[in-house]
Amino acid sequence: MTGAKWEREQALVQKILEKAPYAEGRVRRERRIEFKVPADRIRDFLMTLKENNFELMLQITVVDWLKEGEYELVYQMWSITHRTHAMVKTRIPRELDKARMPTVKDIYPVAETYERDAHDFYGVYFEGNEKMEMPWILDDAEQGLFPHRKDFDMLAYVKKKYKILDRFDENKDNYVI
Repeated sequence: MTGAKWEREQALVQKILEKAPYAEGRVRRERRIEFKVPADRIRDFLMTLKENNFELMLQITVVDWLKEGEYELVYQMWSITHRTHAMVKTRIPRELDKARMPTVKDIYPVAETYERDAHDFYGVYFEGNEKMEMPWILDDAEQGLFPHRKDFDMLAYVKKKYKILDRFDENKDNYVI
């Protein structure tokens, strides 16, 4: 990127990286910046963003990189002051016993809900968030079933849960009415 078009965003990225040298940052396009942060520094980095007028957390999303054995957590942030969107990305192992992150709900209170969603759908556990319980989406007590993981077999779950094997074509795994 050259010229004056993204100078404001580039200056903002540089200002943040001066306070967080452990991170990588870049301008994606006008009003869009992106950072990659080590998982163990996510709290520090989000505090730095808040101190630099990123007032709002829009959401926390999870990308399941099944072949790479990792989850990518993407914290979507917005600055009213700078009118700029920041994506903060970090990666963690996807094994359920290792998919752990520190909570950031004390920095951005809305994170409590987003962390609960990441736990319910993917199994990411946020230490310090007392709302980490068995997922509410699956209404049975089976452990380790997280429906947005790429290796979750929804058809097998439905067949088992509702015992409707006779309503499925076993050769094609198609629903038969």
